[in-house]
Amino acid sequence: MLPLPKRNSGHLTRFTVVRFGLVALFGEAIYFLLYGLLLSVTNSTSLTLAIAGGICILVNAYIHSCVTFRVQFSWKLLLGYLQIQLLGFVLAFFIGLALERAGTDKWFIALITYIIWAGLSFILTKIVYRSGESHSAVYSLNEIHKR
Repeated sequence: MLPLPKRNSGHLTRFTVVRFGLVALFGEAIYFLLYGLLLSVTNSTSLTLAIAGGICILVNAYIHSCVTFRVQFSWKLLLGYLQIQLLGFVLAFFIGLALERAGTDKWFIALITYIIWAGLSFILTKIVYRSGESHSAVYSLNEIHKR
């Protein structure tokens, strides 16, 4: 019997990025669908954003564990995912403010902040979901820093 070839980690990372992107697209589609449905019922943008956004964060956290990173979902992973999304939001918000002050085009700001948020989300979610300890993002990042 021939030995199996060793897996190329770059090859696996590419597939993980593709799965991450597909889950993100699915999440965005669910968000817009929920947003449209809820807005017609509530007629309140802020309430609709909160409900649709909250549901989508929970759905994305679960689907990323099952589909993207293929690990068992847990409440600790959810906590880590929430921390990552909060960090991504804060970072994107302040970078957006800085770019706006610099006179950058609004759609370019949207693109740049989306890329930063998505990239940060992918890298940190991969770290948290693949960590053996499955602790919160802050704990996992502190452990990685110690190594």
